Amino acid sequence: MAIRCAALTLALVLAAPAGAADSDAALAVIRKTLGATQGIVNGEGTRDEKLAALRSVAQGILDTRAMGERAMGHELASQTPEQQAEYFELFDHLMVRAYLSKLLLFREPRFAYRTPQPEGDFVLVRTKIVTGRDAYDVDYEMVDRDGRWAAADVIVEGLSLSDNYRDQFASLLRGRNFEELLGLMRRKTRRLREEPE
Repeated sequence: MAIRCAALTLALVLAAPAGAADSDAALAVIRKTLGATQGIVNGEGTRDEKLAALRSVAQGILDTRAMGERAMGHELASQTPEQQAEYFELFDHLMVRAYLSKLLLFREPRFAYRTPQPEGDFVLVRTKIVTGRDAYDVDYEMVDRDGRWAAADVIVEGLSLSDNYRDQFASLLRGRNFEELLGLMRRKTRRLREEPE
C-alpha cells in the first residue's frame, strides 16, 4: 500500500511540471507571435506591406485546418477529397483574413497575458489587447501538433472565430449544397484578393 501511494505521489509530481511546461510553451509561442505582430503594426510601411507581413505571421500560428474542420463539422466527411482540399485552401484564406482584420482594428496595440490554463487536449492562452483607454480579450486554444504549438481556435471578446464560420456555413447549407458553398467561398476569396488590403 505504501509503495502504491509513493508511486502515485511520484506520478503526480512528475505529471505536474509537464502541464506547466506545456502551458509555458504555448504562452511563449503567443508572446513571440504577438510581439512580432506589435512590431509590424507599430512599424513603418504601407497598410499592404503590413498586411503581407502579418499574413505570414498569422499563417505560422493558426491551425486553419482544425478550425475548418470545426466550422464545417460532419458535412465535410461526405465530400470528395478534391472538394475537401479546395475547402481547406479557401477556408485558410478567409480565416487568416478575418484574424488580421481584427488585429488591424487596433492602433498601437499592447498585449497583456494571463496565466495559461490547460483544458483537456488544449491550453487556453488568455490575452488582452490594450489600446488607448480600451482593452479587448483575445484568447487562443493552443494545441501541440508534433512539437509545434498552434491555435486551433481564436476567441475575440467571447466569440469564437471557428464557431462564427460554423453558424454561417450551417445557415448557407440549409438552402444550398456543398459545391454551391464552395462557389460562394471562391467568389468571396476572389473579391478579397482583388481588394487593396
